[in-house]
Amino acid sequence: MLTANATIDDKDKLASMNVWMAQQHLMKGKPDGAYPYLSKAEKLLENSNDINQAAVLNYLLGAYYFLKKETQKGEEYYKKNIDSYTKGKSIDKNLVLASYQSLFSTNFAQNNLKNTFEALNKYYDFIKINFPDKLNDANFMLGIFYVTSRDFKKGISAFQKSLSLNKKENTLFDAQAKTFLALAYVESNKLDSAKYYLKGNKEYFEKTGNNPLLAQVYYTNSQIQEKEKDFDKAEENILKAIELAPEEDIQKAKSTYQNQLYIIKLSKLFQDSLTLKTDPKKQNELKGWLGKLENSSKDIEGNMGAQYGLYENYEKLAKGYEYAENYDLALSYLKKAIASKNVVYGQEKLREFADFESEYEMKIEKSRIKLEEETKRLELEKQIELKAIKFEFEKKQALAKTEEEKKRLVLEEELKRKLILLKYEEKQKAITLKFNQEKEIARINQEKKDALAKAEIENSRYMKNMWALGMALSLALLGFAGFSYYQKQKDNKKIAYEKRKSDELLLNILPHEVAEELKLNGESSARHYDEVSVLFTDFVNFTQKSEELGVQKMLNELNVCFTEFDKIMEKYGLEKIKTIGDAYLAVSGLPSTNVNHAQNAVNAGLEILEFINKKKSLNENSFEIRIGIHSGPVIAGIVGVKKFAYDIWGDTVNTAARMEQNGVKGRLNVSGSTYALIHEKFDCEHRGKIDTKGKGALDMYFVNKSI
Repeated sequence: MLTANATIDDKDKLASMNVWMAQQHLMKGKPDGAYPYLSKAEKLLENSNDINQAAVLNYLLGAYYFLKKETQKGEEYYKKNIDSYTKGKSIDKNLVLASYQSLFSTNFAQNNLKNTFEALNKYYDFIKINFPDKLNDANFMLGIFYVTSRDFKKGISAFQKSLSLNKKENTLFDAQAKTFLALAYVESNKLDSAKYYLKGNKEYFEKTGNNPLLAQVYYTNSQIQEKEKDFDKAEENILKAIELAPEEDIQKAKSTYQNQLYIIKLSKLFQDSLTLKTDPKKQNELKGWLGKLENSSKDIEGNMGAQYGLYENYEKLAKGYEYAENYDLALSYLKKAIASKNVVYGQEKLREFADFESEYEMKIEKSRIKLEEETKRLELEKQIELKAIKFEFEKKQALAKTEEEKKRLVLEEELKRKLILLKYEEKQKAITLKFNQEKEIARINQEKKDALAKAEIENSRYMKNMWALGMALSLALLGFAGFSYYQKQKDNKKIAYEKRKSDELLLNILPHEVAEELKLNGESSARHYDEVSVLFTDFVNFTQKSEELGVQKMLNELNVCFTEFDKIMEKYGLEKIKTIGDAYLAVSGLPSTNVNHAQNAVNAGLEILEFINKKKSLNENSFEIRIGIHSGPVIAGIVGVKKFAYDIWGDTVNTAARMEQNGVKGRLNVSGSTYALIHEKFDCEHRGKIDTKGKGALDMYFVNKSI
C-alpha cells in the first residue's frame, strides 16, 4: 500500500503493474476481472506526467468498454489518444496506431459500415505517414473490411497487396495473411485458390509452435472439405482445431470451432434426407446436434459482432427442424435467419453505405474543381502583383539619376519578384497537397460503390464463413491488431527502437511540422514568414579564451552553454536554427506563427544572460556573451539533399547579426522594430542611431529587464 510520502515514481510503477494485470484479463476476454486493476491504475495516474502510461490506460479502458458492449464509451478512450497525437503531444505513435485499429474494430463490430469506412481511411492515412513499413497490416485490415461487406474481389486484392508489401517471406504475418486469404477464396467458392494459399502454413505454424493460427488452418481446411462434401475429413480437421484452440481468449476461437463442428455434423445428416426422416436413430442424432447448435447460438447471440455469422446457424436450425417435422420451430428460425441477415446485408443498410460513399466521392470531385479554380485565381493574383512591381520599377528607373541607383533598383525588383513567385508557389503547393490527400483516400475506395450495388442485387447467397471474417475477426481485430502493440513489441522491439531513434534524429534537426511534411511528401517547401524575431548570440574574445582553455575544455564549455541555450529555446518556444562556431542562431515565430514572438525572444535572451552571468560569478574564466535581436520577415526551409538542414534567409537575419555585432558584452541589444513590439513590457534603454556595416545607422536599444 502507498504511504503519504510515496513518490510519483512509486505511483507510476504501481500503476504500471495494475495496467499489466488488467491487460492479461482483457486478452482472455474477461473485462470484469480487469476492472479492479483499471480502476486502481486510473486513480494512481490521476496527476501523472507520463503521457504514454496514461495512453496505455486509455487504450485498455477502451477495450474494457468494448467487451462490455458499451462501445460509445470505448470510442471516447481511443479518441483521447488520437486527439493527443493530433494536438502534437509526444505520445508513442504505436499507441496511436493501436487506438486507430481499435476504433475501426469497434465500428466494425457494431455493423456500422459508414463509421467503419471513415475510421479505416483515417487509420490507413496514419499508417502511410507514420508507419509506411506497416502498410501490409493496413491492407490486411482492408481485406477484412471488404470481404465482410461482400466485396470479395476487393477483399482478395487487399490481402494479396498486404502479402506483396510484406518484405520478409515465411514470416508470421505472411502465413497469417495467406490463411485469411484462403478463407476469402473459400467464400468465393474458389477452392483450388484457397488450397494454394494454405500450402506450407500448417508446417510453418507447427514449426513455430503457434497453436492458435495452426488451429485456424485446420478450421479453414474443414471449410473447404465441407464445401466438397467430404464430411469425414472436415470433421477430422475441425476436431484438431478445437483441440489446439486456447481455452480462454478474446477471439472465443474454441466456441467458434465447436459451432462449426455442429454445422458439419448436421450437413452430413442432411445428405441422406430420406433415411433421416424415417430412421428413429438418425432422428435422435439430428435432435441432439440441433440442441447443441441451439445452445451454441444462444451463447453467441450476445457477443459483439455476432451478427456477421449468426444467421447461418439459424438457417441450419430451420432446415434441421423441418427434417425433424417441427415446422413451428423451423418457421421461427427461418424468420430469425432473414432478420439477422437483413441487419447486416439488408438493402437499406447497403444503400445507406453506398449513398454515403457516393457523397464522399462527390466531395473529392468538388475538391478537384476547387483546386482548378484556386489555381486560376492564384495565377491571376500573381500576374497582377508582378505587373504592379514591373510598373513601379519602370517608373523608378526613369527617375533614377545614377548608374548605382539603377543597379540597386534592378536588384530590388528582382528580389521582390522572387519573393512573389515563392509566395504563390507555396500557396499552390498548399492547395495541391490538400487535394492530393483527399484524392488518395478516394483512390483507395473508388470502386466500392459498384461492388455494393452488385451485392444489393445478389440477395440470394449468404456467406458461410462469417465467423472467421465477421464475429471472430471483429474480436480478432482487438486480439490480432489492437493487442499487437503489446505482443509485437517483443518481436519488433529493435525495429521500433531504430525507428524511434530515426524520428528523434529528424526532430533534432527539423521542426515538428517540417519533419511531418518531409515524411509525408519526401520534400518540404520553403515558406515566407511576415513577422518573426531572430536571436543571435556570440561569445566575446572566443579565440583568445579557447587558447587559454585548450581544445577539450573549450568544447566542454561550449557544450554546457549550448545545451542550456537549447533548454531555454524550448521553454520560450523558439526554434533553434544552428550553431556557427561559437555563435548561436534561433528564431521565434516559426514554423507556427506567434503574435508574442518578440516578447518570447527577449525573454529567452534575458535568461541566457542570467545563465552566463551566474556561470561567470562561479568561474571568472567562463565565457562572456553579446546578444542581438531583430524582428521582421524571413524565408525558412530545408537546404541540401545530404546532411540537409533547416535554415532561414533574408535581411532580417543580417540585421539581427548586426545587432549582436554592435552590442556590448553582458547586454541584450535589440533593433527599433523589436523595440516597437516589446517596449510596453520591458525596461529599455535607447542607445541612439549606431553605424553598422553595410546597413548604415540603425536605432538600437538595450533591454534591461521585464516590467
